[in-house]
Amino acid sequence: MKSGVPSRHQTYVEIDIASLRSNLRILQSAVGAGRKVILVVKSDAYGHGAGTVAAIAGEEGITNFAVASVDEGIQLRRSDVTGEVLVLHPPSDFDFPAVIDWRLTPSVSSVENAELFSCLAGSATLNIHAEINTGLSRLGLNWETAADSIARIATMPNLRLAGVYTHYRAHYSPVGDAIQEQTDRFEHVLDGLQGHGINPGLRHAASSYPAAFHHASTLFDGIRVGIIAYGALESLPQPVDGIAPVMSVRSCVLHLRNIKAGEWVHYGDGFQAQRDMTIAVIPIGYGMGYTRHLSNKGEMLVDGRRCPIVGVVGMDLTMIDVSPLPAVHVGDPVTVLGRDGHDEITALEIAQQTGTIAYEITCRLGNALPRYVVNKGKSTNFASRI
Repeated sequence: MKSGVPSRHQTYVEIDIASLRSNLRILQSAVGAGRKVILVVKSDAYGHGAGTVAAIAGEEGITNFAVASVDEGIQLRRSDVTGEVLVLHPPSDFDFPAVIDWRLTPSVSSVENAELFSCLAGSATLNIHAEINTGLSRLGLNWETAADSIARIATMPNLRLAGVYTHYRAHYSPVGDAIQEQTDRFEHVLDGLQGHGINPGLRHAASSYPAAFHHASTLFDGIRVGIIAYGALESLPQPVDGIAPVMSVRSCVLHLRNIKAGEWVHYGDGFQAQRDMTIAVIPIGYGMGYTRHLSNKGEMLVDGRRCPIVGVVGMDLTMIDVSPLPAVHVGDPVTVLGRDGHDEITALEIAQQTGTIAYEITCRLGNALPRYVVNKGKSTNFASRI
């Protein structure tokens, strides 16, 4: 196992700090000087550890962060994050005292949201961001009337408009002009605000890939950087030079078993050996975030070689075929996600095998397993286990 990872953990996540730093620098360069990178660290930074990720981002000059909930914002503050923490989902009234106490910046999705925030803010002046629905049809003020709604909100006591943003429904648009249509709608709102004499604050629309690499018109004052910062890329029309995965999942050979042709492997009738085989038992399963949909189709790396999963993925044990590796021993390292030698299993590969997206893969694994940092260099302001 790599230095700094206690051997008592048979299966664990590695977070590569050097890769994270490199990714953030590439993205900041692509966005350009004078624009904000708003680092999205919801769901514990997509399984990567929000406190540690935010600390590294702060060292790289990033001061703006976004989370999904008030609880996630509190956790960032408890990790000594001092920059703006934007809460993307409008908080409920019972969460609101924490918004004030922890200096969080809530999103406003309706005039009613704003009225509640204005009432509950007391004597405090609360920074808010107004979300505009330009086509995602989820949260946000309707774009047709958003400028007039924000003009009403701007008159409410105790509120300060610190930003206006929207959210694209498409990561990229290989056919049609979905991104341009939403951009046009967002600009319509901004023009309306100018007509009302309202300063919109920080204008942000795009997230990660489309803005930084293909749709410069969506940059505005900054972008929200999510999964691309962690290198778990979705299927993109062009590769992103230099972006590398930050998360790996390591395990080990827990047990070896020689089986005869005709024997069944694991639960049910999912796999029957067609030949004599050597099966390795790996201590990971769906209870640890490793999806059962990989049964009889996924692979793991042993000594840089792909070994197929045989039988179903159990709650905490999965079997792989190591027959071509006569030198394998109990305790040998196994790569579930990440690189081993010249080969690599990516979150995107697993996602495509299981009919989901890379986001879900990193969130499930990262939030279910012990996490350790590697390649942290001179950073000493956080623990090896996160």
